[in-house]
Amino acid sequence: MRYRAIAINSTFNGSAFDSKKKKKKGEVQEKGDMIPPPANQDIIREFEGKLSVFERLTVSLSTQLQAHQLSQSANAKMYNILAVIPTTQVAFQYACSTMDVDLITFDPDEIGLVKCNRKMYNLAVERGLSFEIMYTPAIRDSTARKNIIQLAHFYHAFGKSKQIVISSGAASPFHVRGPYDVVNLGLLFGLSEEQSKGAITTACRFLLIKAAGRRLGKTIVIAHKDANVHDDPDKDDVENDEMDEGLEQPAQKKFRQDCSEDCIVPCVNT
Repeated sequence: MRYRAIAINSTFNGSAFDSKKKKKKGEVQEKGDMIPPPANQDIIREFEGKLSVFERLTVSLSTQLQAHQLSQSANAKMYNILAVIPTTQVAFQYACSTMDVDLITFDPDEIGLVKCNRKMYNLAVERGLSFEIMYTPAIRDSTARKNIIQLAHFYHAFGKSKQIVISSGAASPFHVRGPYDVVNLGLLFGLSEEQSKGAITTACRFLLIKAAGRRLGKTIVIAHKDANVHDDPDKDDVENDEMDEGLEQPAQKKFRQDCSEDCIVPCVNT
């Protein structure tokens, strides 16, 4: 389908953290990470050099305590992408304002449990978080379709659909759609054509870069222009001519070329 990268999603219910209760005096305290490590290394090696495969973890959270326990998990830090599903208003506000995650998403069947607002949305965007729209539930079920469209319109109303990622959320390869179909679905979700295309290209690339920064640490790079390097006016003229030629290409042709080179599916459920 001309995708260059996919993410294999693993889910974890944050309520499992609550079952790890404090032991009574004299009993041995349980140790160990409740979140399993990534388990798709064989698939990554199989497609090495052909397709970029990323590991994604999606954790549903209802309390700040669960969020804190997630932040202490060493296995969670091993995943390329870390997403959360806030199931309460408190968890949503904490995810937007404090949590060191990459993506905020919602269960299509429980969208009404959390009220999105402009302040929290913009705060999350300022912190580099992305929001997700999954199209497979919208294809599979009429009720989920209404909820997904409602969620997409909330994104538009409160944040002008900034930093939106469209993913499949597919549990079966038969549910995955090609990039052009996904762009058309984005129009149904209230996105412009430019936003729809960006939701499967540039927004996904931004998400992966942000996720890499979370895993590997943050740094500052300062670039200085070499004083010994002189601008070549002839070279600039050639580059400007090439840019003009690119702008003169038909929009549809240019869209197909860009989309075929850059498209990413950020979520395929295991």
